[in-house]
Order: sequence, then C-alpha cells, then structure tokens
Amino acid sequence: MRKPIWFLCGPSRLAIVVSLGLCSLSLIGCGGSSKAPPADKPSATASSDLKSLLEKATAALQLKQWKSALETLSEAIKLDPKCSEAYFQRASLLADAGQAQAALIDFTKAIELSPRDAKLRHTRGFFLMTQKQVDFAIADFSAAIEINPKHTQALNNRGLAWLSKGDFTKARADFDQALQIEPKYVESLINRGFVAYQSKQHLQAITDYDKAIKLQPENVNALNNRGLAHFELKDYEQALADFSKAISRERYNAKFYLQRRACYLQLGREEDAQADAAKVAWLGKLNDLNRHVAQEPKDAGNYVQLAQHLIAGGESKVGLASYETAMQIQPKYGRSYSSRAAFWLSNGEFDKAIADCNRAIQAEPHFEAYSIRGDAYLAKREFDLAITDYRKAKRVDALVAKAYLFRAKKLTTEGKTDEAKRDRERAADIEREMQGVFRATPRGGLQEEEEPLLGIPN
Repeated sequence: MRKPIWFLCGPSRLAIVVSLGLCSLSLIGCGGSSKAPPADKPSATASSDLKSLLEKATAALQLKQWKSALETLSEAIKLDPKCSEAYFQRASLLADAGQAQAALIDFTKAIELSPRDAKLRHTRGFFLMTQKQVDFAIADFSAAIEINPKHTQALNNRGLAWLSKGDFTKARADFDQALQIEPKYVESLINRGFVAYQSKQHLQAITDYDKAIKLQPENVNALNNRGLAHFELKDYEQALADFSKAISRERYNAKFYLQRRACYLQLGREEDAQADAAKVAWLGKLNDLNRHVAQEPKDAGNYVQLAQHLIAGGESKVGLASYETAMQIQPKYGRSYSSRAAFWLSNGEFDKAIADCNRAIQAEPHFEAYSIRGDAYLAKREFDLAITDYRKAKRVDALVAKAYLFRAKKLTTEGKTDEAKRDRERAADIEREMQGVFRATPRGGLQEEEEPLLGIPN
C-alpha cells in the first residue's frame, strides 16, 4: 500500500479512474494518535522510553527497514499496551505485508484506545476499502465524519464507497460536501467528474476536470478522464491532446496509447494509429520481460533481454541501467558486456564498445564479442585488429571484405604490394563465399549450404 491505490470503475473500452484521498497507511502521523487516560499514564521513565521507541520506529520506516520497525513497534506495545499510535503504525506495516487479519486487529485496538480519533476511523475505513469490505468501510468513514464534519478525506472516500455500490446520488453528495469545505480538493473534483461522466453529463464532467487540471496540470487521471469525456462528445482532437499529455507524463501506460489510437482511427490517421498499436505491443512484451525478471531475479540473461527491449523502444537510459544490474548479479556473464557493447557501437562510442568487449571476452569468450569488437576497430580504422577479431568470430560478410580492401589500400600506400594483393584476393574470396552461402532450391527458395556466420549486430 505504499503505492497509490486507484479503484478502476470506468467503461471496459476506455478506462476512467477515480481518486482516493489518503496518504500511505505506513506514514507516521497519518492516522494520528491519542494519549492514554490520565489514570493509566505511564511513568516519566516509561514515557521517555516509549518516545524513543516510536522515534526509532519512525527512523526505521524512513530507511525502509520494515522488520526493524515492526520489532520496535511491538516492543513499544509491550512497554505500553495502551499506546494507540504504536498499534496504528504496526497495523500499517502488517497491512503492507499482506497480513490483513492481523492488521485489522491492530487498527481496531488503536480505535478502542482512542475512540474519538477521526483519523484512526478514517484510516481503518480506507484499509477496509482495500479489502473490499465496503459496508464496514462506509461505517468507519461515517464515524470519522460524525467526529469531524470537515474531514474531507473521509467524505471523498465514503463517496468512492458509495460509487462502488452504484449509488451515484450519495456519492455526488459526499463529493459536493467535500468540495464545499475544500474547493481545491483535486481528488474530489476528479471523482465528481466521474459521477457526471457515468451519468452521461459529459460537459459537466469536463468542467470538473478543467478545474482539477488548472490546480494540478500534471494530474494524469484528470487528463485521461477529460480525454474520455471529449471522446464521448466526438471531440476527437481535444481527446487526442489530453491522451498525448497523459502519455508524456506516464509513457509506460498502455491504456493511454490505446485510447489515443482510438482517436487517431476516428480522425483517419491510420499511420499514427498503427504506431500506437505497435507501442502497446512493445509495452506488452515489456510487461512479460519484467515478469520474467521478477520470477528469476538472479538470472542476468533476463536483464539483458529487458535492456535490449528497452533500448529498441527508445528507452536507452533505463536499458543501460538494466545492463548494470545484469553485471552486478552475474559479473562473469559475458553477454551482458557484449550486448551493451553493441549499443555503444550503434551510437558511435567505439572505445566504450571495445572496453565492454574486452570485459566480455575476459569473462566468457564468445563470437559476438569478437565480432562487435572487430566492427569497433574497423570504425577506428585499426584494420589489423579488426581482421584478427573477424577471424576469431568466423565472420564472412561484406563488412569483413571491406576491412581487407581498406587494409589492402593502406598496405599499397606503404609499398607492401604483395601483402596488399593477398588482402584483395581474400576480399574477392569472401565475396565468392558469400555468393555460395545460399543456393536455389527446386521451389525457388534459398537453402543454407553451411552454418550461418555471425554478422554485424543490429
């Protein structure tokens, strides 16, 4: 629950989103705390120790040391079983860990100790929403609102709970009330716009989304939803503009490309629509590769494939980071270095390509590393080194023939005519070998005569 949670409640063809109004459950202070009754107040020494434990837990949370934070909070509860804040924070961590039942017990204990704390009620309601216990969530949100009628987050989230039950009237009333208290509450503007959209009141929806975007120009949910409203009104140019802005802010979200593609098709822009369809396919493969990485996080080959795919999709910076990860987890996996060398080569970074090939060959000698290093040497006009690497790579192709011809020309200028002649003959031999790699089959196709040789990496 450290990541924002969005409830997807839109149409299946074009997805619209609504917004929860709550910080992460595990953030210190999110739910508030209350002091125990005076009669049960711990001694000054115990209070000091308790304060130190809570501060230690806070520090552990900030450093993402979840186990340490959990142990420290349990120690605080042992020291003072009536510290609602400690129960609240431990509940948040348990919720993050997926231990829903234990988390609910601690949330409930925190509320028992501080029954008039509206924030605690609201937080448990939010947690219950994530567990799809909508009626219980509504009860907690209502209790929070009764305690604090100006609790806009509780109003917003109760509105979402009513939405999930299909009660648009009550949902709209809660969003209206939240906005009366806090007119610039962006999440409630988005959610009220959603109610209007679902009610086919698209112009009213756009009005709320306009306000939300004016307040938060980078809000992708508002941009996406406004685009959908424009689409329903057949204003495809405006919808296109909104989806493009959303893509510029979340370039890995396939949904936005699909929706923009729908606009392109309506506008007759087939080529652009095909480009977005290709991007969606690329993102689909990216998801598959990320899943493989998650399943086998110690396999460098998975990170190499991910890096290659990212770079092919124009995400070079992220792709290079994936190469670095591969090298860290398996330093002796040579293809991590040779694959990155291919990237350096294609970008004219010949010295970097050579350095990576050297590392690849040292870790795990293979044809690809020699081949790429040969191309880098050829680009640097170091013909002897290039030809030596091509031989090790067992390459026979036009670029290799060119290397011999370049060296022949250089040898001629040096007066080494016999050596130059041999290089020209070798270039001619390669040309003939290339012509003989394939022969016509009776059906007019091509059949390999021998095992294919490595060529220039793309």
